[in-house]
Parts: sequence; structure tokens; C-alpha cells
Amino acid sequence: MPRTNAPAVLLLGLLAATGCTSPSEERAEIIRLDAQWRLSSMEEDSFEAMVEAIRGVADQPADDPTRVAAVPELLRVVVKNPSAWVRREALAAAWTLSSALPEPEPVREDALDRADFNARTTRLEELVLQEGDVEAPEALELARWLGAVRAPYEEVELSISVAEVVVSQSLWRSDALGQAFRDGMAGSLQHALALVTLRASTDTYPVVREAALDAVRHLHPQAALALVSGVMSRETDSAVVLAALDSLAALAPKLDPGVLRGVLGPLEASTDVAVRQQIRILLGPATG
Repeated sequence: MPRTNAPAVLLLGLLAATGCTSPSEERAEIIRLDAQWRLSSMEEDSFEAMVEAIRGVADQPADDPTRVAAVPELLRVVVKNPSAWVRREALAAAWTLSSALPEPEPVREDALDRADFNARTTRLEELVLQEGDVEAPEALELARWLGAVRAPYEEVELSISVAEVVVSQSLWRSDALGQAFRDGMAGSLQHALALVTLRASTDTYPVVREAALDAVRHLHPQAALALVSGVMSRETDSAVVLAALDSLAALAPKLDPGVLRGVLGPLEASTDVAVRQQIRILLGPATG
């Protein structure tokens, strides 16, 4: 189970359960290359292989509920991979695979007590690995608790590890414990997606920030507006700003026009013609 001081993941044969399908092999290739790049040098043609594997994983059927199994792995790539373009591809793929999730909740951050968190996850791990005891009330309560954990922003990697445990147990268990994990799966996964997207919005490279701002449309509208507001105050790359504006356009029906004007008003004098035009389009209904 995940630990706040040293995150670990209980997969319980996740790759074996998926069989030797192409997406499974591509996921294994993503994990292998990501680890290799961070520990040593790139093999010849490995960049092309990585991008192809990420796009292949993202191209799973939209009606396949197991496609979200790859999302935590992709989010780790977004956080740690040394290639900006690969980080961009991985973030876009993670959101593609998550497209069937329900409407997201408002983003919240829990204050986690490390000792309590580690004690609970250790106990849950013990129960999960014990034969015949997984439907005990204690196990179900701990599974629901883990699914409801919302790690703070500075613990983004922990949020990924929590989501990976919840997702893997949700997908491959058919018992009551699996259902308890499934009850929290969407929220846990969406929280990890939100934190990683927030992290990516501050990436050194514009190509990653652009992907993050394009993905903002999938967040809860309040979180999306807060993120875009912060980005607008510091962003100098027009492509990133336009991605943010495109996301706001998608979210506009859910946003208060007055609040939207407050965010966009300062950019009405932008020197970029495309930015000014998009802002005029967005503010048109608000100005009536």
C-alpha cells in the first residue's frame, strides 16, 4: 500500500491479469523506457518507441472499463520523465483514457497524518493479502477510506500511488472489497489527474504547459478557473494562453460571466491578435 514517506504500489498481478495484449505490452514498454531514461541514457530509437507506446495505450476502445489501469503509470511519466514531449504525450493520453469518468468533484486536499496514514495502509495491505478475510467490515471500511483520501498538492506522487492501488483493486476484484474500492475509484483517479495537471501547468517547457491548460477543461469548473487565473497572471507563451482560453470556452456555460470577465479582462490589451480575438469571443455573451 502507498506510504507517505516511501510510496509503494500493491498491484497483485495486474499485468498478468491483463494477459499478453498489445496495450499490456505497450504499458510494460512505457514503464521500462521511463525507468531507463531516468537512470541512464536513451537507447537508439527509444524516443520514437516511447511515443508510439503512449499513443498505442491511449488508443484503447472507449467502452473498455479497464483502460484506466494505465492512467497512474502515465501520470508518473508526466511527473518524472526527462523528455518534455513525452510528458506532454503522457498527460494527453491519461486524460483520453479517463474520458468516461463521471463529472469531477471540487478539488480538495486532506491534511494527512503520516503515522496514521501508514498504519491504515499497512493494515489494509495485511487484510488484502489474507485469504478469506477481505469482506470483513474492517477491510471494507479501510478500502472506502483509501478511496476517499485526497493527498495535498505537494504529495502529488502519493496521490498517484493511492489512485493506482484503488484502480487496480477496483478492476481486478469481483468481491465486496473490490466494490468498496470501485465506490471511490473515479474520485481517487480524478484527484491524481488534477494534481498532476496542476504540476504540469508550471512545467519549464511550454509544450507541457500547453497540454496541461488544454486538459483544464476536464477539471471541476472552480478548479479550472482558479488554475487558469493563476496561469494568466504569469504566462508569456501565446500557445499556452490560447490553450487556456480554449478550455475556458468549453467550460463557459458552467462559469459565472462576471467571474470570467475578472479573469480575462486584464488580457484584453494583449499584443497577440489571436488572444485578443478569443477573449472578445468569450466575453461577448458576458457583456451582452
